[in-house]
Amino acid sequence: MTIDSGYFEAILLELIEENALACQGILSISKVVYTDSVPTLAVTLRDDPPKLLVNLEFVREHCTKEEHVKAVLLHEFLHVLLNHTGEYEVANPAVNLALDAVINHIIHRSCGPEYSEFFRRYYRGVKGWRQLLVPPHSYAHLPTVRTTSLESRRDALRSLRRGLLLGRVLADDILDLASDLPSGALNLPGAREFIGNHDPSQQAGMGGPGSELVVEALRGTFRQFNGEGIFREPKDHGCAAPPVDHGWAAHDEKMRRWERTTWEVLRPLLTPDPKSQRFDWEDRRSALPVLNGSDRRGFLRSLWSPLIPEIGWDLPERRMAGTTVVYLDVSGSMEAEMQSLVTLLNRLRRWIRLPFWAFSNEVAPAIIVQGVLETRTTGGTAMNCVLEHLAETRPERALVVTDGYIEQCDPGLLAAARGTVIHALVSRDGSPGELERAGIGCTQLSTHPD
Repeated sequence: MTIDSGYFEAILLELIEENALACQGILSISKVVYTDSVPTLAVTLRDDPPKLLVNLEFVREHCTKEEHVKAVLLHEFLHVLLNHTGEYEVANPAVNLALDAVINHIIHRSCGPEYSEFFRRYYRGVKGWRQLLVPPHSYAHLPTVRTTSLESRRDALRSLRRGLLLGRVLADDILDLASDLPSGALNLPGAREFIGNHDPSQQAGMGGPGSELVVEALRGTFRQFNGEGIFREPKDHGCAAPPVDHGWAAHDEKMRRWERTTWEVLRPLLTPDPKSQRFDWEDRRSALPVLNGSDRRGFLRSLWSPLIPEIGWDLPERRMAGTTVVYLDVSGSMEAEMQSLVTLLNRLRRWIRLPFWAFSNEVAPAIIVQGVLETRTTGGTAMNCVLEHLAETRPERALVVTDGYIEQCDPGLLAAARGTVIHALVSRDGSPGELERAGIGCTQLSTHPD
């Protein structure tokens, strides 16, 4: 995959908006620095702002799709938490292997096989205990080891691989069994590196509290992620948050699976048409060795520094504008899915022509305030009011989220709205029949966990 700094930062921004594994708090305040001083990626938290160090050559060489880049970012984000919760003075191969194995499987269980494909590619062909780094697609070929003594190393390895995939094996379990192995059995072959910053001697910027901004971001992250699922006793590793439902509990895993499936449906429907002529301008933060009055800190630094520092500039950037208008059915039968859909749509808002529109028996503007959809509606479900609104506003594309229990569509309104490409997203318990009879393309959602 050809990736430059702009493309990398676009992927990072999307990951931050998705907030996978509660990564938003740290990654959203980190400054991206491209450097070959780290073999893969690293985060320094004592800097203000914290820095996300990226070896772009590593990313270019080993990432073949956007999900691979996100997997590497999530891996490094989880290392940030482990570097603050795991008080290891020496990062020996057993520690490296144990932490990376658990992290890779957390990403596999929480984000899916498209993300964990990166680890299967990167560690292709590894043997023995190093196979713990590679999440398999399933555990069908990993039979349960029923002996309590784990009589052989091979039995232990097979049991650990199955347990990692099921979320039942923690870093402590691997360390118990691997710590007495010779380092040669755990080192990576060839020129491959453990992903992320493992060397405590290079982590002067990692330990201890950083700025108040960093402390607050970590505090917010630990409210969602507290070391459970990594260590047997998270508090013994420096994590003081009380136990909470961790991100890969049974119900949450079902919800994440539903969100991933729905996301895969939503994104191609909302991504701007590359042939569209609609563009917006937005400010993009850039650093240039040119003074301006808006960056006061940089201006003051220039008064004593012999070198002109990097000064922040907000430069206008032309980008494709959202071309899709979204209509949300707010009748009572959509209650289960609606809050989850609003969360997903909010992540995609830069591709949507705002405001959102809610409809029942009439169309009304809708806004998302702190994750909650706010609108005014009358109850019921009517599609003709949507068609009438489309005929008046004439957007390029429209996505209608509904249960499908609508009246017969008016042929005259369908003809008037013919210039708009319409697609309907139908709830699992809904009926696409009337929409399909009207010639409107439909996709039916999977069953919602709630």
